[in-house]
Amino acid sequence: MKSDQLEPFGPKEQSKGTASLPVQPAVQTSPRPSKGSGRGVRPAPTTTRARDIDKELPRFVALQHVDMRLVGFGVAFLGAAVATLFLLSVAAFSLKGSYDSRVLPGVHVGSVDLSGLTRDEAMAKLKSDYAYLNSGEVTVTTPVGVTTITYQQIERGPDVEAMADAAMSIGHSGNPIADASSVVHSTIFGQDVPVVIRIDPTALAQRVHDLVTSTSVPAQDAQATSKGGSFSITPAATGTGVDELPLGSWILDKLTQASAPVDLQAGGSYVTLKPHVGDTDAQKAIDGAGKMAVDLKLTWQTPPNPLPAGWTPKTWTLTADKIRSWIVFGVRQDGTYGPAVDPAQVEAYLAGISGTANIPATRPSALFDASGKPKTLKTGTNGVGIDLTATTDDVASYLDSLAEDGSFQDSMEVVAATISPQIKATDVGKYQIIGQETIYFFPGPANGNGANIRVPARDLNGQVVAPGQQFSFLAGVGTIDAAHGFAMGGVILNGQSNHTGAMGGGICSASTTMFNAAAKAGLQIDERHAHFYYISRYPIGRDATVYSNGSTTWDLRWTNDTANPILIRAWATKKSKSSITIQLWSLPTGRTVSWTGDNKAGETRIISAVNNPPEYVTTLKPGKTYAAEVATNGFNTSVTRTVKDATGKIIHQDNWKSQYTAVNGQLQIGATPIPTPTPKPPKPTPMAIYVPLIAPLLLAWKRRTGRGRAE
Repeated sequence: MKSDQLEPFGPKEQSKGTASLPVQPAVQTSPRPSKGSGRGVRPAPTTTRARDIDKELPRFVALQHVDMRLVGFGVAFLGAAVATLFLLSVAAFSLKGSYDSRVLPGVHVGSVDLSGLTRDEAMAKLKSDYAYLNSGEVTVTTPVGVTTITYQQIERGPDVEAMADAAMSIGHSGNPIADASSVVHSTIFGQDVPVVIRIDPTALAQRVHDLVTSTSVPAQDAQATSKGGSFSITPAATGTGVDELPLGSWILDKLTQASAPVDLQAGGSYVTLKPHVGDTDAQKAIDGAGKMAVDLKLTWQTPPNPLPAGWTPKTWTLTADKIRSWIVFGVRQDGTYGPAVDPAQVEAYLAGISGTANIPATRPSALFDASGKPKTLKTGTNGVGIDLTATTDDVASYLDSLAEDGSFQDSMEVVAATISPQIKATDVGKYQIIGQETIYFFPGPANGNGANIRVPARDLNGQVVAPGQQFSFLAGVGTIDAAHGFAMGGVILNGQSNHTGAMGGGICSASTTMFNAAAKAGLQIDERHAHFYYISRYPIGRDATVYSNGSTTWDLRWTNDTANPILIRAWATKKSKSSITIQLWSLPTGRTVSWTGDNKAGETRIISAVNNPPEYVTTLKPGKTYAAEVATNGFNTSVTRTVKDATGKIIHQDNWKSQYTAVNGQLQIGATPIPTPTPKPPKPTPMAIYVPLIAPLLLAWKRRTGRGRAE
């Protein structure tokens, strides 16, 4: 009899000779249900007579014995199963323990068995067995030609790291129960890991792009342009070519399958390439630009707090024509094509007006007593000015919003910013020297007779660097010209020394002195440059050149990363052998500085220089000599500085590498100029003398003999 799953099963009437057992209710303790109880399963009607009960009872008892035997068997079976499971678990844990850093037995990647291998061994085996995935090529057929892309060019191959990691993860999740189950399953049934193929999609896209662009006519986007405040449109144009995106996607999809053939065939047909920006988009951008061209007043009406002396409210007018000249067109951040003001032009305008609006600050300064110790500290005063970045952002955002029907306003307040070189007052009587250096020099033409070293010392003396402030050597010395005391001096150009070729030449003695003082103080060094060749007056690998030609600037920069102001004391002597000294004063920092590699033992790749043959020149008096170049060996060197704080923690570790070029020596000797001889007129040859006399005689002879007639 068939039955639905929900159909209850109960005891059925047993026919004579049937061995099947009746189903008893779980709570039933006798062969008959209790009267009036709705529980249990009611037995089916029976025709057994009362006198047959005695005959049926032994049979029923026998059936109960059978039930008890089945229950005992079930308990025994369950116990055996638990014991077996326990033994399997013990075996699984034991097996897992022996494979802690290895792939479990039965783990395969494709057809490659990785059982028992370490991660590195698994990667090596996968790389070897799946090396063939890197062999093959794609043949791409287009309407104008055929090209190929090799699997090596797009770096197709097995991703051995991903597959090895996936294999190692089986049974190594960190969950003991789950890992034991994985061990049993993997050992009995095995475990398959899919083959993972690696392809460089960028390389594939580039190869497809190179193919497509060589056989296509690209679409031209429409462009809105501005010239002289007038806007115009360059119309869009459709193009023709192979659509590279679906072609590349199809190739990528095929090659990421392990079953890809070694000679994959791909093709693409010509389609019409539509421009991304149409004429309508360009016209809409021009319409938006027209809304942006409005008169706008910039005001500075809110008094700064605290109010600096000399500040007054100010107003400037930005005309519509000025704003129109700032408008450019392009794809905006949201991907749409539209107008925007050029932030660089806005900031340039604001920088121009800030020169008349800003109240400059006065920078701090220090005075030293006769013994050289700090005497007083002037804290300076804060100034106030236009915050160029914030105001530029506000103006640009407002004008850009007008293109999208933003709210109009006839004026905007500039954003003010504090110009704050002012520092906190401090007791300089407790200040100490935290770093100092002295460099010797010989006054001469190469350093403006010493002026180009003494003037920087004068200008730097007394300057104060506030906590967190960055010091710039070139900014510290100010304008380098004759009006500020500098002179022509030496410079290294194209590897050659020009001893009087640059204004301020020789100033590097001052910058090198400052670098070493700051480095010894354990300060944060932000910028340093080595010379072209080594100068023996400077510590090896610890020189610092500065240079600026208007477009290229090499500066020396360091930051006061201490909690207190740093005072600069600098001076230079006036002797045949002079010196410049720079001291940095502050409260003790507790920092210690150590060096490695700052000696000749650290030199590598040494190139020996030689002396070239003497050069005789007329720029020197006869017999006088001048060393235009001093023979200097070339070498590489590396200097490491380690700075620790008071607790011994490293706060700076710098490695400054210098590559010095070898320079051959060149001695110039004055020579007496050799006068240039005056050229003499050439003497006439005998033929030149006699030809004028012979010519008339020869002509007369030809006429007499008739040889002069025309034949």
